[in-house]
Amino acid sequence: MGLFWMHRTPGKEGMMTHQALRSTLDYHRSLPVFAARPLTSGAVAVLSKWTEIDETRVLALLNPLLLAISACLIYALALSWGADPKGAWIATALYLFSFTNLFAFVPPIYTYDEPLQVVTMLAACWCLPRPSVLGQNNGALPAVPSYNIPYALLAGLWMGLSLWARESGLLLFPALAGLYLPYASKQERVGLGITLFVAVGILALGRMTSSPPTTSGDLWQWQARFSNLQANFRNTDYTVETMVGIFLVLAWPLVLLRPLLGKLRFFNLGLATSLVINTLLVLLMAKAREARLFAWPLLLVWPLLGLRRYKLQGLTWQPGPFALLRLFLGVGGTVHLAWNLYQSTVGTNTDNLFREYLTIYGISLAFYGSFSRSKNF
Repeated sequence: MGLFWMHRTPGKEGMMTHQALRSTLDYHRSLPVFAARPLTSGAVAVLSKWTEIDETRVLALLNPLLLAISACLIYALALSWGADPKGAWIATALYLFSFTNLFAFVPPIYTYDEPLQVVTMLAACWCLPRPSVLGQNNGALPAVPSYNIPYALLAGLWMGLSLWARESGLLLFPALAGLYLPYASKQERVGLGITLFVAVGILALGRMTSSPPTTSGDLWQWQARFSNLQANFRNTDYTVETMVGIFLVLAWPLVLLRPLLGKLRFFNLGLATSLVINTLLVLLMAKAREARLFAWPLLLVWPLLGLRRYKLQGLTWQPGPFALLRLFLGVGGTVHLAWNLYQSTVGTNTDNLFREYLTIYGISLAFYGSFSRSKNF
């Protein structure tokens, strides 16, 4: 509801105007690097023809619907991994109110293929057996049998579609390996191998059938990508926007993941690998102001956050000098950053609510860091 309100408020429509939606569809169908990912554009064309509704309206409804479905899958996956309903609800809320989802269709986030990519990858995880490292909790849903070949094939189909929607899904593999491989039985490893083989096969077939012929202009586009590192730090405004984007995407999820770090050592290593590789590639080859690009390695973090214990009784206030100093620096630094240093390089700060979100985000982190808490909080 909040997302639709923001995108229908005059001056804040972002990508939800007819002109912007039409331009987005044409752009993703004509530019070769995007034309090789035809699933979202193809789904829009098929649904438009089937319903006889204009393509721009279909796109305006399809991606928010996929975002809602992905939230449902986050909730279901958290439950299947052993979270209680309260934790699963909190994990889903954290996912929906994350920076790149709440502002998914606001420039310069420019979300397009990501909702389909996320839904299909989460569907693949739903078909996989529960990671052995998470164990079996009372009340959790029964695990999918690890030897069930149809489920392994179905997971491979979903994962392959996710990779075809956006090949950046390959960067999630270290985190997937860190979560699913430790303590897995031989049968589970065989099933995971089948899933991976099918997924990579679908990606290869998809790219062979959808990639347009290479031209000299395509080579120029790839060369231009490597100039983005300098562009992302070209001046103070771009540098601040780049660093703020990384902060808004990664700070809260990684802070909340901290109590689970000791139990998921291999996943931590895989997640760190995915995060480092993804972040470096985005800084080197993409526009960092499109902050959604930093969020992909966090996909498995959201359902895992449902396994935390969220009890206010675990918090105690320690008004010592260091706690007060951290709180003062955190609040003051956030306000100064949001209202004096941060400047959107697409439009003006009044065209979106990024400054307001950054203020709430940073101040809440400052207060969280000023409280002592139990080990599980």
